[in-house]
Amino acid sequence: MKILWEYAYTRKMWRHCMNEFNSGDFFALAPPAPRPHGIRVQTIRLSDGLTVSRAQFDRRQELLASTEGDDGCIHFNCLLRGSIQVRHEGGCMQLDCDKTLSSYAPGKRFLLGCSEDCCNIELRITPQLLAELTQSDPDSLGFDDRLEGCLLQRRCSLQTRVAAQRLARLLEQGVDRLLLHSAALEFLAWQVRSLQAAAAPAEAMPSRERRQLQEARERLLSDLSQPPTIEQLSRATGLNQCKLKQGFKTLFGSSVYALFQKERMAKALKLLQELSVTETASRLGYSNISHFSSAFRKEFGLLPSEARRAEPS
Repeated sequence: MKILWEYAYTRKMWRHCMNEFNSGDFFALAPPAPRPHGIRVQTIRLSDGLTVSRAQFDRRQELLASTEGDDGCIHFNCLLRGSIQVRHEGGCMQLDCDKTLSSYAPGKRFLLGCSEDCCNIELRITPQLLAELTQSDPDSLGFDDRLEGCLLQRRCSLQTRVAAQRLARLLEQGVDRLLLHSAALEFLAWQVRSLQAAAAPAEAMPSRERRQLQEARERLLSDLSQPPTIEQLSRATGLNQCKLKQGFKTLFGSSVYALFQKERMAKALKLLQELSVTETASRLGYSNISHFSSAFRKEFGLLPSEARRAEPS
């Protein structure tokens, strides 16, 4: 994967390349050529075909990268901070902390625009090892020639984000490789689970009912401090309560209030990066901090205060 780093002083992004690396050199502990100032990379090769890296960009200017994938690996990315714009032949997509990006694109070229203070976790695995670990063909996850550049963007689940945070923390601390390997496999497992859910064939459902359920979901999540009742959603969308509850499980894989709570806690996790536990609880409609802490811990296994400490510096 060739990486051409350049600074965003002009819109003619392809003409101002400063350095050129292949991905192995860029993520190496001792790259053959120096990286641009303000980039910190930590990489561990856990086994043949499995490598994890933590990359942090400290420069205030946007950093752009053009990549050409030729290492034959599938890349699983999760942003802990900042945003990345991905440009490729098929178009452009924006990656932030609410989404993950999985890619398999040998021989393709991309242009990446990384924001200031961007921090990213990347796991690289060969298709052969992924097939061995999952006991399934990578094509079943969506990595096939039908997709332009094979870029798969998904919503970042709480479990994936927590696993990415744990992996980043262990990389930074340089702890026992067995713990690091375990954290990497957990991160991979949640990424694969998300892709498997997306690739599963949807159950047949009338288009009108699907639209009504999408509208109900939007109304449900429009105010995460106060959920509407099932009756209110039913009246607003024209779906009876039974179809509403069954439809949520079929289309979204969750009950109405389980989905609301997941999104509420996802928002809490994001707010905790900037606000105190008390302020976060209040903003999300909790008058009792202990109730908020219990809900937060139930969702992904740690207290809000622990989640704040877990954010990488």
